[in-house]
Amino acid sequence: DNGGAAPTPTAPTPTNGKIVVSEVTGDDHIRGNEDAKITLVEYSDFECPFCSRFIPTVDSVLEKYPDDVRVVYRHFPLRSIHAEAAPAANASECAGEQGKFWEFHDELFANQSSLGEETYSRIAKDLGLNSIKFDDCVTSNKYASAVQEDEVSAQQAGGRGTPYSILIGSDGETVPISGAQPFSVVDAAIQGML
Repeated sequence: DNGGAAPTPTAPTPTNGKIVVSEVTGDDHIRGNEDAKITLVEYSDFECPFCSRFIPTVDSVLEKYPDDVRVVYRHFPLRSIHAEAAPAANASECAGEQGKFWEFHDELFANQSSLGEETYSRIAKDLGLNSIKFDDCVTSNKYASAVQEDEVSAQQAGGRGTPYSILIGSDGETVPISGAQPFSVVDAAIQGML
């Protein structure tokens, strides 16, 4: 036991495919080349400050490897410490219904200090979503089970905190990345797979 202190981030090391990551499907939110040979599955929480700090790393990966790496976003709300994490995840899926998942994702992180139904409705309006359809979706918690499926997937893949990411190579090799690692760390892992 480390007295409750956050674990020291460690450099990712290959696990020879021992991590079980649920298959990427058409239901996933994918950024980048859908046919890329490397997949970065990011389990994240909209209320988590470290997840917010990891965004520049993910953006840099997509910038440097536009053809070779795709990013898959999955929900891992840490409900015990982030009261708005699961509601924000549900709201993002409601935005996704109207084709604006990634825009909503970016706005949630930009408005991390004021998450809540008012913020979700405002973002939806700003993005030009059908407000009635969006608000009904949020209020009914329509995507609760889908968010929970992502959580289970994260835990089965070894996730204990956020952000938790896994690089998957074309041969199925997996490299876990715990925490908001700098681009240099993720870049080195990608280089090792290319």
